[in-house]
Amino acid sequence: MTTPPHLTDVPHRFLDIPVPDDIRSQWHTWDAAAWRRSRHMDTNNLFPPDQRYTVRAPAAMCPHHRTSWLGYRNMNFDPVSGNRWPGHPGSPFIPVGRNLARVAEERRCEWDEKASAQMRLIEEICLSGRSPQCDRPSPAGDSSPV
Repeated sequence: MTTPPHLTDVPHRFLDIPVPDDIRSQWHTWDAAAWRRSRHMDTNNLFPPDQRYTVRAPAAMCPHHRTSWLGYRNMNFDPVSGNRWPGHPGSPFIPVGRNLARVAEERRCEWDEKASAQMRLIEEICLSGRSPQCDRPSPAGDSSPV
């Protein structure tokens, strides 16, 4: 039996846990990213690696929204400045506590969660078919913005 091409890069085990078939079949989606994050949390990793790089943009997204989606995917936390979202100089790095590495990891996770939320919002807006910013006609064929 041959593995379908979209499953060739999907592991059978993740963090030493078998990957359920339904998660394997949607490995590059937000649902699978949430599953991977929960596996990290189950191992007491309070600051799991960012999963947004494993998610693929929906094929139906228009070029304009795909560019915005990629922009948020590629927006990363700067551990040197430690700035909070959206990471401009107006967000001072004022640590609370003595463990600066922990504060940086907390902020990185906060950054990752907010960037992922923006990516999902862009998907929702584009795929709704009601965005006047879309570079393609609406699914109903109506060219007037709604």
